[in-house]
Amino acid sequence: MVNNSNKLWFSLLHDRKYKGVEPHFPSVSKLNGIEELEKNYSVVLNELQDYLKQYVLESQFNTMMVEKPKSWKVRSLRVWGVEMYEIQKHFPQTLKLLSNIEGVVNVGFNLLEPQSAIKSHCGDTNAIIRCHLGLVIPAENETCAIKVNHEIKNWQQGRVIGFIDAYDHEAWNRTDKQRIIMLFDILQPEFKSQKHKICGVVLASFYMQQLGNVFPRLYSLNPKWLYPITYPLSFLIRILIPIRNKLKM
Repeated sequence: MVNNSNKLWFSLLHDRKYKGVEPHFPSVSKLNGIEELEKNYSVVLNELQDYLKQYVLESQFNTMMVEKPKSWKVRSLRVWGVEMYEIQKHFPQTLKLLSNIEGVVNVGFNLLEPQSAIKSHCGDTNAIIRCHLGLVIPAENETCAIKVNHEIKNWQQGRVIGFIDAYDHEAWNRTDKQRIIMLFDILQPEFKSQKHKICGVVLASFYMQQLGNVFPRLYSLNPKWLYPITYPLSFLIRILIPIRNKLKM
């Protein structure tokens, strides 16, 4: 895990350009549960394939982040502390494997269509390391890869790579087949005590991004102008997450 000496940062509340000191791709291979997850990646893939026999993935909500409409598709199992129980029941073994990894606040599947790309963007916070488990990787080279700042790394079948989502990053699939990964976010140790605050702010950021789809000028505003909306919204969400989870059980 990264020894992060930086202060807690959110794209919603601070300068949108993250100026951290962490390596772009920190090693996660020694974290508890990662090796076991890699050994059993086929279990995860099988559960996803069974799910896709009955259901389809949804287009990612931020439509401004893709080169081609509906080319980036997702299905969430946990969304920053919000448990998607109806989806989770299709993935019992996947969740069992993830339960061995401490601090996982966000989990989902992520499909990028052939000849498609996700535009450069920054993540919502530096509180996490974002991890990708390669499930269907059509080419293990730079034709199917992710770039964090100026560093490029390609996915590998059955392997986990971690990166600092707060940095500017982009991804592409320049092959003729779909690329599928499982995405999960691990809280950095020094921020674990602030889990509820982090989840509240990031979810508030999602709502603001949805507004940005309708009113693109929001993205050009200084975050300080939005404080009267974002601060109370994030605090309200922080309170409602455990209530919502209990009611949905």
